[in-house]
Amino acid sequence: MQVDFNNPSQRTPCVLVLDASGSMQTREPDGRSRIEHLSDGLRAFHSALFADPVALARVQIAAVNAGGPIGMPRVFMDWTDASEFEPFQVIAEGDTPLGAALLVALNALEEHKLELKRNGISYTRPWVMVLTDGEPTDAQSEWIRARESVRAAEAAGKIEIFPIAIGSADLSKLAEISNRPALKLSAVKFREFFVWLSSSLGQIARSVPGERVTLPSTDPWASVRL
Repeated sequence: MQVDFNNPSQRTPCVLVLDASGSMQTREPDGRSRIEHLSDGLRAFHSALFADPVALARVQIAAVNAGGPIGMPRVFMDWTDASEFEPFQVIAEGDTPLGAALLVALNALEEHKLELKRNGISYTRPWVMVLTDGEPTDAQSEWIRARESVRAAEAAGKIEIFPIAIGSADLSKLAEISNRPALKLSAVKFREFFVWLSSSLGQIARSVPGERVTLPSTDPWASVRL
């Protein structure tokens, strides 16, 4: 964990749930794979964060894998202040245990919120960004448990969840995890998406809980409540 608890600033936690399955090796019309575009997007995210002093002081990021060579989902990048964030490489391999990844993300958020409270640090409603290009490969019982847990957290105002469909991702499955419609993302737009994410997190970091914030234009995600 790379978090400065001596910094009393209000925080905006954001966990990235990233599809690292073998299908992310699929090549797009430009000849580059989806996983390569994801890496480009993470570098753009880093650059955009470092151009925003408020985001650097207040945004916190963690990342959870859904697939990849490290096996079952886990927090592969622990909570990190934006000022310490470095782009990381994601290796695409295997299946898409998205339900298990969502449960890991929820648990990581709850633990982190407790840590912030213990240190007397306030926070805005955490964000969960879910990027996937396929259908979950979890057992049906695991997927049902995950989707119900995520929807309950969303309904209780504990999280804002943003489902992002890449390539041939199953939009109907993504619709099961949020009231917010899934955004269809072309792989070649990863950079633009992560710049949008940085800008949006920067706006949230400047706000106070309970305030309604208008995000940069990406309907139907134009407004969120903190």
